[in-house]
Amino acid sequence: MSDHLTPEKIYSRILNKELEKKDALKLFESLIHNSDNEEIRYTALEFIGKIAFEDKKTFEVIENCLISDESPHVRFEAAKLLIQIFPKREIEPLLWAIQNEKSIYFFKNLIDLLETYDTSPFKQIRGNTLKKIENHYNLKSADSKFVLDIDYLDYMKFKTEFYDFLDKFELSDQAKQALIKQNTEIGYKGLGRVKTSKNGFITSLSLIDLTEIPDSICRLTKLESLEISFCNLKKYPDPCPNLLSLKKLVLNNNRLDSLPSWVMEFASSNKYVHKYILRGVRKSEVHILGLLEILTGQICKKMQEDENIGPNGAIYYEVNNEGHITKIIYLSTESRIGVFPKELCRLEFLEELTLADQNIRLIPETIGRLKRLKVLNLRLNKIEYLPESIKKLKNLELFYLKSDIKETK
Repeated sequence: MSDHLTPEKIYSRILNKELEKKDALKLFESLIHNSDNEEIRYTALEFIGKIAFEDKKTFEVIENCLISDESPHVRFEAAKLLIQIFPKREIEPLLWAIQNEKSIYFFKNLIDLLETYDTSPFKQIRGNTLKKIENHYNLKSADSKFVLDIDYLDYMKFKTEFYDFLDKFELSDQAKQALIKQNTEIGYKGLGRVKTSKNGFITSLSLIDLTEIPDSICRLTKLESLEISFCNLKKYPDPCPNLLSLKKLVLNNNRLDSLPSWVMEFASSNKYVHKYILRGVRKSEVHILGLLEILTGQICKKMQEDENIGPNGAIYYEVNNEGHITKIIYLSTESRIGVFPKELCRLEFLEELTLADQNIRLIPETIGRLKRLKVLNLRLNKIEYLPESIKKLKNLELFYLKSDIKETK
């Protein structure tokens, strides 16, 4: 066999009818058996999936990859092909692999794949897989799946940063292997985010330094306290009806573009808004203060006349005689908001808004609704574009924005 023969070339010869499938299978098998390159073995297995027919030889090649390949990517691809191509075959190889598997990548992707299969054999495989991670994390099924998803995010981050790390630090081969094992095999790293649990259910979570929040968080039915801090997110999962029963929610020092509806629903609950109604804020606007409290972990404090507002502490607000919010000022850099909530744009009597140095990236298009706004202070944020609707603020007298910005077209 030519040294230059690749999986792509073999598959091309099949398509051009230069090679029979059974002969191609032998070539793919030889590549897998003789190559130290994970990508070559994985690609060869992918092409086997494209040409496969339900025969004993194909089954044996795929089964061997599942049982003996050192790469979790190759092993998962083999598991996927067995499920897709041989749904009526015995499931023993899969059950054996699950029992002996340690890879975060393998378990995460196998469970996600099996969610799409509803037949009895694959329900058993999925049940066995979930049972293994339940026993490992000592948590119920949905809760252990969430921890696995968190471990997977850490795994992906490790893969991205590993070689940069090796460029900076000299490690022995033994230390490298220990580091790889620690970050690629199921361990207990994800459990570090669980602050408390009870009877196998997660009751309190602290999620820090993530770029994504897994959708499986919405299945944590007993979660009472949730803190998400110092995360660079595009969004939160939505919808999450189970999270509306939380007792405490803090979403501070993040960077994100928008908020899901369930956060606004939670901000409207009595635990946040009742105190502001007692302080004279109109019932239709108190949820905005509840939201700001969630986003900062700080209380909202009614401004006193001539009060000196410092860079730390509370969110300050002011209301008119009818209880409409007319002013919101927040200057703290210890607990940044990280977003310009579009709900602020519903405050039709708002005259002054100061959210300085809050890691805000976007100004919502709905800002044009703030017809009475006179002062807008968004200095030292991360804003690059101004929405077209900002031109509708005809009463705007002062606009602070020290940033490299462009107007949207």
